[in-house]
Amino acid sequence: MAAVDANPFVNPNGGKVIPVESVQEFVKNHVHQDTAEAVPQRYIRSQEERPTVSLLASSEFSIPVIDMKKLIILQGQEDQRKQEMERLSDACQEWGFFQIVNHGIPHFLIDEIKAVAKDFFNLPLEEKQKSAPQGGDPQGYGQMFVTAEDQTLDWGDLLALSLKPNQIKNLALWPTVPTNFRDTVARYESEVERVAQELLSLFAENLHLEDADYFKNVFGSEPMNLMRMNFYPPCPRPDLVLGLSPHSDGGGITLLLQDDETEGLHVRKNNQWIPVKPIPYALVINIGDLVEVMTNGNYKSIEHRAVTNQERARLSIANFYNPGVDAEVAPSPKLVDEHHPCLYKKFIHIDYIRYHLAKQLKGKRNLADFAKIDISKT
Repeated sequence: MAAVDANPFVNPNGGKVIPVESVQEFVKNHVHQDTAEAVPQRYIRSQEERPTVSLLASSEFSIPVIDMKKLIILQGQEDQRKQEMERLSDACQEWGFFQIVNHGIPHFLIDEIKAVAKDFFNLPLEEKQKSAPQGGDPQGYGQMFVTAEDQTLDWGDLLALSLKPNQIKNLALWPTVPTNFRDTVARYESEVERVAQELLSLFAENLHLEDADYFKNVFGSEPMNLMRMNFYPPCPRPDLVLGLSPHSDGGGITLLLQDDETEGLHVRKNNQWIPVKPIPYALVINIGDLVEVMTNGNYKSIEHRAVTNQERARLSIANFYNPGVDAEVAPSPKLVDEHHPCLYKKFIHIDYIRYHLAKQLKGKRNLADFAKIDISKT
């Protein structure tokens, strides 16, 4: 395998990070009116990008909810488990998004990780800027995927941290305030990794792969666990902006804690946007680009976005559980045959990381441009 740099996350655009103003500070320092002029031009979306109500699905549509407790193998509960496994399979193939309940992460720990995230974003700007990225490292406090001076910006701030493996963890960017931040993140990280590995085993079983550890083996002995805490301040004109641009996630699987009080995550299905209703203590799971490749398109990474709220801020915490940086990513040979041609080329994960970081968030274009094989020409 190709050698990997010690820090693979340096922005490929010449190591350049384009700084932008904190949205939270802008909201704090300006008196808002319900006019377009209350929102800086750099945040205003084109007409076709705006979160138009007409493109929202009716409230009867919602992403699937999977009960992890029903997936435990218990004598006498085989039929119940079979039904829940079928629901999980449908969620991965038809939606690419689902919520899980009864996942085993203690409620008190979920409360704690949300509390330290909220406490961090409530700190004075000077304290938060101690975690600002240096030298092109996209970890830290600010915004990601800002690759051009004239780019339309997202209405939100974030704190991005690499948790594992240790060689990409930049502790210099980890907050020391609140004082329990690092300990809480470490304990939550361990629980999230356990849930992620359980899901990968269930995926292998549902796809009838001979090895239940197939995905774990591809992810390797040093899988990546990245965390992103997102803070979306209130916006005087939520109809003009987006909290997070439409995109598919570039990694393996994403495990997201939503804000219980403020809805904001939308999933795209059949050219409509479906709001993901918060369920207290549930995790939202979505398939990333790399698992779509590994399953030869059986599981789908789906476009999603975040919208804003006029009255309330919204907080979310995403963990991206990904293969190691030197992992070879390709469709499983068991999922390719004469009736199911190979849809994606083989590549090294680090190459897709660098490609992904150099691009703006824009639908599923990154995966299609980088790895999709045009089978009409084969």
